[in-house]
Amino acid sequence: MAVNLEPVVSVIMNCYNGEEFLVEAIDSIYGQVFADWEIIFFDNASTDNSEEIANRYDERLKYFRIDENVCLGKARNLAMQKSSGRYVAFLDCDDLYLSHKLHEQVEMMDKNSLVMSYGGATIINETGLVIKEKPAVNASGYIFGNLLRNYEINMQSVMLLRSYINNNNLSFPEDFQYGPDYDLFMDISSQCEVGVLNSIVVKTRLHSGALTHKKLHCVRGELKSTIDRLVVRNSKLKEIYPLELKLAYSKFEYYQAVYLITSGKISQARETLRPIVFVRWQYVALYILLLLPMPKRRVMQILNRA
Repeated sequence: MAVNLEPVVSVIMNCYNGEEFLVEAIDSIYGQVFADWEIIFFDNASTDNSEEIANRYDERLKYFRIDENVCLGKARNLAMQKSSGRYVAFLDCDDLYLSHKLHEQVEMMDKNSLVMSYGGATIINETGLVIKEKPAVNASGYIFGNLLRNYEINMQSVMLLRSYINNNNLSFPEDFQYGPDYDLFMDISSQCEVGVLNSIVVKTRLHSGALTHKKLHCVRGELKSTIDRLVVRNSKLKEIYPLELKLAYSKFEYYQAVYLITSGKISQARETLRPIVFVRWQYVALYILLLLPMPKRRVMQILNRA
């Protein structure tokens, strides 16, 4: 098959030892109804068979490798520098696109001159069984306030206009361990309309090897620094979204309390919750749980984080 030197979509696949689910992930791109794409496969110093698997595919998959593992934000930036598509999309090596994903997003973004879009996700386990459906609930438009209340963007479902990223010198922060995608996407949504597909467009795999579960200690600091930066850059955000900002900052404290619970620091978790306890009923419920003689594991099960 002839390769379009400037495809419509560049799909960024960052890979570090992703062989277990890699074939299924790549095949979900090759199975797209929309065919004008390239894969930028960025091998982040894998030591398994990821390279061999990637090189089984045709020239639409462009393989790049570095020999020293770097953080995910930097890896995504390096991969984006290799892309040539009008749009950039993302797929991690353990997740899947539904067949209509690229078609629906390109159609939406072309029609509405959008710089960013996302859609809903199905959460699956290691064997592919459905855990829950998470359709996107926002309507397209200026949704920064809604995202402060409830950040619903699934990384795998996002598509970006590459020229907007380049022209505005935007990138994933390279010093973040947990939330580099949150930082970039909230930055864009604070300035631009965002397209939202309420349909399910991706499957995201939840498993024991997922990085997010290992980075809870970073959550509050990174997410808070993102919002702090955006508010400093545009002070009008405080005037437009006072309640939404209060809710966002309180949720960052909630995340810190969850991290402290996982570390066995129950009394510190209670103190972290105390100033925000009446902001949401969930915080009241958690605070009460922490007053009971309940094992940490049981608290985490109730939080659905065991």
